[in-house]
Amino acid sequence: MSSNILAVFNPPPARDMDKSEYQDCLPCQIMSSFFAIGFGSYLASGKPFKYGEKERKAGMSLADFDKRNPKWWRGTMRGLGGSLVVLGVIRGTEGWMWNKDKQYKKILNNDD
Repeated sequence: MSSNILAVFNPPPARDMDKSEYQDCLPCQIMSSFFAIGFGSYLASGKPFKYGEKERKAGMSLADFDKRNPKWWRGTMRGLGGSLVVLGVIRGTEGWMWNKDKQYKKILNNDD
């Protein structure tokens, strides 16, 4: 097996891929949707940037905490969280709401 670094300088020959190699699978879509909605709502809530007991015990003052988490950074992260929530909703509704002819990868059972 060759190294990935060597594949950059000496790439393998091009080949035609089967449709099943790049097709979406339903569990992948569900997991990515849940992750995007969950992590996005966590960031959008602003909880990562709350001054709390943990920072107080570490001896960090509120002014130091605000220096480490400036307002522009908190706003950017909250905006990113909102974008992730929207992306998760779009990703979750893709196959049944607005792209009805989308085909998913068949998950093979060992019984076949």
